[in-house]
Amino acid sequence: MRRIRSRKLRTALNLIKIAILLVIAGALGILAATFYTISKVLPSPGELEVYVPAEATRIFSSEGKLLATVYEENRQSIPITQMPKYLQDATVAIEDSRFYTHSGVDPKGILRAVYENLRRGSFMQGGSTLTQQLARNIYLSQRKTVSRKLQEMLLAREIERRLSKEEILERYLNLVYYGSGAYGVKAAARTYFGKQPAELTLAECALLAGLPKKPSGWSPYDNKKAAIGRRNVVLARMAELGYITRAQAEEASREEVRLVGLQYGRARVKRAPHFVGYVVKQLVEKWGPDEVYRGGLRVVTTLNLEMQAAAERALRRQVDLARRQGKRVGQGAMVAIDPRTGHIKVMVGSLDYYDKKNDGMWNNVVQAKRQPGSAFKPFVYTAAIDNGYSPNYILMDTPVSFPDGNKVWSPGNYDNRFRGPVTMRRAVEMSINVPAIRMAQQVGIDKVIAYAQRMGIKSQLKRNLSLAIGTSEVSPLELAAAYGPFATGGIRAEPMAIVKVIGRDDKVLEDNRPQLARVIPYETATTMADILRGVVTRGTARRAAVIEGAHGKTGTTQNLRDAWFIGFTRDLVAAVWVGNNDYSPMGSAVFGGTVCAPAWVEMMQTAVAVIARARKGRGNVEVARQEPERPSRPREDRRQIRDAIRQGTVFREICLQSEMLATPACPQRAKAGFPRGSEPTEYCVIHASTTRPVGALESPQNGTGSAETPPGALDSGADRSDSGEGAAASGQASARVEEVTICTKSQRRATEYCPEVVIKKLPESQIPGACTLHTATSWEDGAAQ
Repeated sequence: MRRIRSRKLRTALNLIKIAILLVIAGALGILAATFYTISKVLPSPGELEVYVPAEATRIFSSEGKLLATVYEENRQSIPITQMPKYLQDATVAIEDSRFYTHSGVDPKGILRAVYENLRRGSFMQGGSTLTQQLARNIYLSQRKTVSRKLQEMLLAREIERRLSKEEILERYLNLVYYGSGAYGVKAAARTYFGKQPAELTLAECALLAGLPKKPSGWSPYDNKKAAIGRRNVVLARMAELGYITRAQAEEASREEVRLVGLQYGRARVKRAPHFVGYVVKQLVEKWGPDEVYRGGLRVVTTLNLEMQAAAERALRRQVDLARRQGKRVGQGAMVAIDPRTGHIKVMVGSLDYYDKKNDGMWNNVVQAKRQPGSAFKPFVYTAAIDNGYSPNYILMDTPVSFPDGNKVWSPGNYDNRFRGPVTMRRAVEMSINVPAIRMAQQVGIDKVIAYAQRMGIKSQLKRNLSLAIGTSEVSPLELAAAYGPFATGGIRAEPMAIVKVIGRDDKVLEDNRPQLARVIPYETATTMADILRGVVTRGTARRAAVIEGAHGKTGTTQNLRDAWFIGFTRDLVAAVWVGNNDYSPMGSAVFGGTVCAPAWVEMMQTAVAVIARARKGRGNVEVARQEPERPSRPREDRRQIRDAIRQGTVFREICLQSEMLATPACPQRAKAGFPRGSEPTEYCVIHASTTRPVGALESPQNGTGSAETPPGALDSGADRSDSGEGAAASGQASARVEEVTICTKSQRRATEYCPEVVIKKLPESQIPGACTLHTATSWEDGAAQ
């Protein structure tokens, strides 16, 4: 009996062994077949330099007129002996530190990437070596799939077998994309610095080496602060690996970035160069540089050339007039959007695109972030109107003070006067600061942030009371888009520049439609529009009253560093900004109503005529043809919108220098609100740390509106900014005393639902629990208790 069992056991074990051997043999066969297939498609080293004829991409206005032709220069390869050693070392240090020791695939790098992706819950790192990146860039697609990753690894091994490390690095540096249409190190050195590669400094080499991983996000033309942060990370890594000394890294990190001026590859730009650059950037992000610079695309955009020309003339005329009057106005920008479609009809990024002395190529419409001043106040009052306050609500314009660390913040008005009791409507019309701050305090700063971001502000908004008078920086494009719902009865249209993209084979690659969403109730939008009409007829923007149906709001920041006017009719919203790139004051009497509003009027006089002709002829220019419909169920509509507003904002602790998630090493930190989905997800790269971010806070997410962890104490009314608007924000609380926000009704720690709060310094042991008097239900019902 035992012999029979033993025989059966041996037979079973033999069958298992045979099965395992068959599986191994099958796997080896598949790998061998894969290797054979790859070896058949792998070109010889000489084929890397073969030039493939390219076809230019053409960009058209909404009327069908040619704006620009974009194409790629022939890639000019240079031998590695002409490439700076600093650039070679910087590239290896930041991209593949074990490049000289692995054989194409780095198991340690793969394991590290897997660990980081699992830890962060997203596919952030790929673990690819320089050889794998070379294989992907030349032979494979950019899609992140398992099969492509396997092909990439096998190709990398084959490349390592055929080429030396020096040859691999040379081909990588000659072929990799550095952004702004620059392929290879020679084109990158010329595009960013106007130099030959051999002339690059250590700091410039580090900056270029940091670009390939995110050429759009870290380009110094798009985000100089991020580019400098990334450069310093590269320098620190080089020092860590011994390529340079710590002293060299510190010295290079202090070097100023001097750019030669932006040109997207090769481009023959006829009109609207800032808009063309904006469109090209979007095309590259979606379709890749090869398709844009070599693919022969035809791109139909939203820009109206007649409006664009009028905007350029108007802005230059008003700035020139201000200069003749002795005002120090160095720069300006204007953008106009159809509020019902989101189509960008005008984009003037600077006074003169070709003025290198004044950074004319910098697109102030989208790249510049400036304090909006009083132009932000409509979002404060929108939150108030939508939560039960009326335009005739009385606010006190009297002296007020707020604790600010060891100091006291006492905000005032632009004319250093106080008017006593004023209505909300009058406070908006005359752009009075103190009532706006009191209103933000009563309605809750978190609600103000939520409404602003719901309506279209995408920049971080710092969680302090000075936000009410516009101390958090935003772009002109954001402001124009966020004013759109006032013109449409509460409907937001996402800004859009590209209508259609057609391939060289006449295949339609993109056919974009307006992205619309109701963001505030109809009644709230029309009430605010009526208030903003008063700004034009009786308030600070009376110069805009010559345009029929004009509404708007002026804005001026402290010391006259910025002046704004955001005006709208039912058909067009336009934002006008003037200021100086170095944030220096412009001199007396430079206000939104004196410089910006007249420029807006001049542009609108042409735009009104263009829109009237288009409406009459039913042409292809997208204009508003219908009035917004009033919702049939306003109560249900209002409740749904408030749910979405609460769920749509998240708060994060950020580093004020890098604007990324803060770490304990960051010297300056602040809580800031972001639209959900656009909050930062990466740690600060300037003050490197491997620890978790120091704090995170979200608004309620569940459908019942119940609160999560209540928000921490609000900052004081002052913003920690370089603009000088207000005093510095309060510093970190000590271990024993903490600055907390207290509900005036319950005398407990305030939550986002408390309508009236005060800021107190309390010993840690005396800090009360969260307020239970004001709940999500009272917030929904709009009660101002």
